[in-house]
Amino acid sequence: MPTTNELLSQRNRKGKKININPNGPNRVHRAMKMDAVFSDMPQEDILKTILKSDIRNLQMTLDEADETSFEMAVEMILNARDIYVIGVRSCEPLANFLGFYLNLMFKNVKVITTNSASELFEQLFRIEACDVIIGISFPRYSMRTLKAMELANNRSAKVISITDSIYSPMKLYATCNLTAKSDMASIADSLTAPMSLINALVVSLCMRRQGQMAESLKTLEQVWEEYQVYNNDEINYIDNHIEVKFPGSENARKDEQV
Repeated sequence: MPTTNELLSQRNRKGKKININPNGPNRVHRAMKMDAVFSDMPQEDILKTILKSDIRNLQMTLDEADETSFEMAVEMILNARDIYVIGVRSCEPLANFLGFYLNLMFKNVKVITTNSASELFEQLFRIEACDVIIGISFPRYSMRTLKAMELANNRSAKVISITDSIYSPMKLYATCNLTAKSDMASIADSLTAPMSLINALVVSLCMRRQGQMAESLKTLEQVWEEYQVYNNDEINYIDNHIEVKFPGSENARKDEQV
């Protein structure tokens, strides 16, 4: 099996080199791009501009959605013995969100947390053909995530990538590729469309495992009640009367006298 570095140097079908280098010639530096877009824009227009950009990303993701790949990903997760999820840097919140809900449906979910290559492989070395790994990465692409997917592929495990393009290096080892647009003229990633895609994945899995999900939530509610997890940390929606006291008010003076 070719190594990651060997695959990264090969050419794709259109004759373009696959490039994981975020500073490479095919990528515009984000700071320069942001300056070009926003330098002459009034401050009050930025909010609507960013929201419209997110809407475009959602629409493009919807237009290019591959339902066959989506259903394939659902089946891979349902049939897996162990489920691994990895996303680093700005993609870590996406991995944690997905891992949280997968953990409510399955007993065998592992969200990979890593600050080094050694930690990565220490958490993945038991992965086998009956397992699945979900790798989440958007520009700037993570080499750690790609290495995790390479290891999984070499162990014949199923590999699901969630990334921004069919030309993403994350597709090199993917059995199944899910794409969501993340382009944003900003130093911050636009994760609106990726989060929506992950939400759809969670909902689809919930529909397929309604019984297990209901049982998990029932058990969790019992644990919360038994250990008084939310007793002092929730709004009582039955009593919708909220009394607000301001300094100097009559109620406040009464409280001070008491």
